[in-house]
Amino acid sequence: MTEETTQQSDEPSVGQLLKAHREQANVSLESLTGPLKLSISQLQRLESDQYQTLGPITFVKGYIKNYCRELHVDSAPILARLPAPPEPTKPANMQSFSRRTEKEAHDSRLMLVSYIILAIVIGSSALWFWQNATPIDEQTSTINIENSILDNLQTNNALNNESQNTSQMQATQAVERTPAVMPISAEQVPLSEAVNATAPIAADTQAATNDPDTQSNTSTINMVFNDESWVEIHDGEGERIAFGVKKAGYKMTVSGTPPFSVVLGKHDVVSVSLNGEPVDISGYPKNRLAKFKLPLAE
Repeated sequence: MTEETTQQSDEPSVGQLLKAHREQANVSLESLTGPLKLSISQLQRLESDQYQTLGPITFVKGYIKNYCRELHVDSAPILARLPAPPEPTKPANMQSFSRRTEKEAHDSRLMLVSYIILAIVIGSSALWFWQNATPIDEQTSTINIENSILDNLQTNNALNNESQNTSQMQATQAVERTPAVMPISAEQVPLSEAVNATAPIAADTQAATNDPDTQSNTSTINMVFNDESWVEIHDGEGERIAFGVKKAGYKMTVSGTPPFSVVLGKHDVVSVSLNGEPVDISGYPKNRLAKFKLPLAE
């Protein structure tokens, strides 16, 4: 065994054979750099059998073939002396693949968590923007509307009770003021006196109907609700003459002293007329409370 090892060590290596053929052909390293596309240091490592620094074994075999071709030497015997590269052990490969798979799984989980956090941030930003997109005036008006609805619910019962009591008192006073009428025959009262007795009543009724002050101080608003909408109307004396949510198809008629202060929740679904004349409120922005006075200022 020792003799075989000694005999193999006495045989020249691949690098030694290449260097010997180059020196025998009297060729310098500088002249080989151009054809082989290698630097002088790479050629020196090739002649020194430092194959690991020249790249994979396939590249090294190509360098040796080109080297021999330039020196006109057969490369087969020299390549036969080239030692076989060490093969990597399989457990090392399996361990590397396992680590790679584990790293990919970890990256996938990290990416999924990043997407979830990004979605939460975007959703929170959108919610915040939506909540703050409502104008301050509209938010304040909505709060005032809710408070007014509560006040109206509390006062409706009191108003109903008061109106009933007033009606009863008026009926009682009317009965008390009505004088007792004795039956009078046609023979007892002349026709001329009966006509004169009824004339003042007719004159008073006509005067009340034709009173210009009464007619000029009262206006009538007609509203037709094509869809559900909230409405509140105050007359010129500050009295609230309409309030509440009206359903689709509802027709409302109110009268009072102008000018009227009107607030509509959905003005685009309500048709408005004043004293029989249509009122154009289409110029107010949609999706907001419409506040205006009737008659409209020109």
